[in-house]
Amino acid sequence: MSVPTVRAALKREMKANPITEGAELLKKSLECFEWSHFEMQLFGVLLLDKHSNLLEPQDLNFIADLVGKCNTWALVDPLSGPAGRLVDLGLPDVGPFLDSWSTHENFWLRRFSLLVLMRNLRENENEWARFVGYADSMIEEKEFFVRKAIGWVLRDQSRIRPEAVAEYVRRQMPVISGVTFREAVKYLPEPEQSELRTAYKAR
Repeated sequence: MSVPTVRAALKREMKANPITEGAELLKKSLECFEWSHFEMQLFGVLLLDKHSNLLEPQDLNFIADLVGKCNTWALVDPLSGPAGRLVDLGLPDVGPFLDSWSTHENFWLRRFSLLVLMRNLRENENEWARFVGYADSMIEEKEFFVRKAIGWVLRDQSRIRPEAVAEYVRRQMPVISGVTFREAVKYLPEPEQSELRTAYKAR
């Protein structure tokens, strides 16, 4: 079953059985994860995303539990949508959730802690320090999906704060991985991009 087919099924379900309560949303999403089929789990993820307005900050624990059940970026990454919207609220009790994910033994949750920051980083300069702290703690990781996530956030931020991204790459040049570096410098302006590429080759 293709992703468009899952989305079409979700649209039909939402029309036939609308969800208006957060508790009902969590229950139905969790039921989808009782199946081993990817398509059913994706259905549960997309259901959360479509009804993210019903979620409360404490539901971040629920979303993290779902991430722990995932074994593919194709489920983990879409979950960063509803979680990211909760992070965007800027509530003080959200920080401890993110901090615990950034050091979790499950690398999918470590990846998740980076991805959920992307939306808020575009508008909230204060979140840059949080991202840098997380990225610093993971910059030497061997796990590809964590390295890729660091690069994705840096690439996204390079359009908004290129100087800060360039400085981050310079500082981490001795240890930054190839996949992180390539993503980070992809959209940096000149002459910073060429300068960093030369330094990376020469390190």
